[in-house]
Amino acid sequence: MSRAARDLIELQRLAQSGAGALTEHLLRELAKHLIAAGVADSRGGC
Repeated sequence: MSRAARDLIELQRLAQSGAGALTEHLLRELAKHLIAAGVADSRGGC
């Protein structure tokens, strides 16, 4: 499992345990970054 995936899982765990709005914000930002990287990769770097 990649480090980014482990970090995403950890942020999700923190958000579910009531760690607050900052954790939820970080989780959304990391997810957007991972999705954007995947889209760019599937398009050949576009």
